[in-house]
Order: sequence, then structure tokens, then C-alpha cells
Amino acid sequence: MKIICVHQSADMYGSDRSFLQVIKYFNQSGDFEKITVILPRSGPLVAELEKLGVDIIYMNLSLLSKTYLMKLQWGKIIFPLFSFNSKRKLYNQYDVVYVNTSVILDFYLLAPFLKQMKVIHIREIPNKFLSKVLSFLLKCAGSKIIFNSNSTLNSFKKLDRSFVVHNAFEGFSKEFTTAIEERPDGLLHVLLIGRINGWKGQDFAIEALTKIRSSRVLLRIVGSTSLGNEGLVDELKKKVEKLGLTAQVEFLDFVSDTAGIYAWSDVVIVPSTKPEPFGRIAIEAMSLYRPVIAANHGGLPEIVENAVSGFLFEPNNMDSFVAALTNYIDDRKLLQQHGLNAKRVFDEKFSLNGFYQKIDSVFKSEMV
Repeated sequence: MKIICVHQSADMYGSDRSFLQVIKYFNQSGDFEKITVILPRSGPLVAELEKLGVDIIYMNLSLLSKTYLMKLQWGKIIFPLFSFNSKRKLYNQYDVVYVNTSVILDFYLLAPFLKQMKVIHIREIPNKFLSKVLSFLLKCAGSKIIFNSNSTLNSFKKLDRSFVVHNAFEGFSKEFTTAIEERPDGLLHVLLIGRINGWKGQDFAIEALTKIRSSRVLLRIVGSTSLGNEGLVDELKKKVEKLGLTAQVEFLDFVSDTAGIYAWSDVVIVPSTKPEPFGRIAIEAMSLYRPVIAANHGGLPEIVENAVSGFLFEPNNMDSFVAALTNYIDDRKLLQQHGLNAKRVFDEKFSLNGFYQKIDSVFKSEMV
């Protein structure tokens, strides 16, 4: 069989890494003689896909991007739809169509004209209005739907042929798989890694540090912004200076090899101000014995067990966040024990083998 896979990005953030995992499953399964990936542009993801020997096609996609919608860049959404016929002819050359996101408008318009097996993998929690629109489009699409968490599933109206498959992580090399050690500098190394935007919590975490200025905490913010939002990093750096936190906060650009970044940390924070559909950062951290402090909404409570593998705090509540962080500032043995617990939970629930088995069951049930 032949499969065509559509993805909205070419970076190496959480959704991109998860997409790559699925492509690796297709590649290893032996069920597909040809795998073609459609991307809107080139980027770091391309090199990883090329290692798998898949075909790559660059194509303008109609994306329901928040940036496009907020900046009224309607042309970037509408113009790609003019290639409807050529996309339909291309997709109909394949036995299976796999779409890695809910925001590709092309797919919804094409779906009624595609009679082969269709699978859409949803990794986003939309607002209430968009949820209603997407739920209607998904119902009309006639595809199988994979949700990356129960929280994501519950953000949509009830849909037939739906499955929940939690994201997984393949793990880092053994070089980095060590438990937390004592720090010669006496600092608690706190990591916030991921795309920088208005809701991932970078701004929140910086302001929260003003409540614990005297504590020996070093926050490292690692990540870059999406196109059109480059000014966000400069704004965060100015805020750090204005609040007098330059000795407690440092910035690094996004890097594709994140193992060393996680190994630097003692605890990883996921302070997202809006619900995370899943929280891949959390399981990556847990795979390296790092406990996680996360906002108690979205898919994160399905990953982090409060006071066992980290702490859950009230979303957008700085006092709640600081209280969780202070637990580790005051008790390094607790930090180390939670790190051991985090690694155990990762091995039990979020390993790659279990993920492949669940994905396999979704696809194989349509192939018989």
C-alpha cells in the first residue's frame, strides 16, 4: 500500500517530533511500499525524514493558523485552496491519507472526495467556537480520529471512530539517562523549554520569580518563536531586565538535540496558561529522571501525578506555582525521589513500544 502524510510544520518541536514518530512506525511496519510526506516548507524536520528514505513534497497548505487569523492574513488561508484539483489528484494516488493536525483546511474540503482510508491525528485543543466548527468538519470528513489525550478528545463534540493514543517518547541516549545529582553551585536549575508564544507560560514564570528573589533558583528558557512573532523573545528579555532578574534568568535559542538541555536541569516546568492538548515536554523530562511542575489542566494531569512525579499547580496562579517550586528548593531529597518516580511512570506509560502497538491497532482495524 501507499500512504500520504500531511504535516503543518517543518520544525522539531513537540508536534513535529510526534509526527516523526508516526512516520517511523509507518516505515518499520512493512505495510507501506511508498510513504510520501507533504510539508509547507523546509526545516529541521526534513533532515530526519530524509534519513527514513520517504518522499517529500513541498506544498502550500491552507492552515487555520492563529497568527493568520489574528493578523487577518486571509490570503495565506484562501490562496492555497485554489490548488484543490491538483491536491485531489495527488491524494487519490494513495491508499491511505494521514493528516497530523486538525488545522489543515485543505483536508476537510478534500475529504468527501477521498474514498480511501483517512486518519486525522488531533493534537490541539481549540476554543469553543472553533471546536464546534472542527467537530462539524470532522463528522463530514468520514475519517478515523486519533486524539493525543482524553482532554483533547473532550474538547470536541462526540465523534464516531475516535481513539485516544497518548504521545510517547523514544528516549535519549544512555549517556544522559542518569538521576539528579547534587549541584556544586547550590542552585536549583529550572528549565522551561518549547516554542515561545503568548500562552506557553514564559511570561508567567518570569513574573513568578519576583516572589522568590532570595532563593537560589536559575531559570533557563529555551525556545524560539513562530514566524511573525519574533518580537516576543525581545519583550521577555526586556521584562527580565526591568524586573531585575538578569542573574536568575537566561535564554537559549531552540536546539534540535535537547538531551543536554534536559540533563542540565533539576526540574522542568510546564506553566502553560491555556490547556496543553498533551504535554510532550513533560514525558521527555520524565524519561531523564526529571520531575515536572505543570499547570493542572489539559492533558498534563494525565501525565504528572501530583506529589509523586512532580507537582500540579492551579493554572495561572503564581502563588500555587511558587509553592510547588519551593518544595524542591527546600528539599533536594524530595526532588531526587520524584525524579525516580517520574522515570518509572515514563517507562510504564509513555514508552515507544506501547505507542506503536496502539497506533498499529488503529490502522490495522481498517486494513483487514
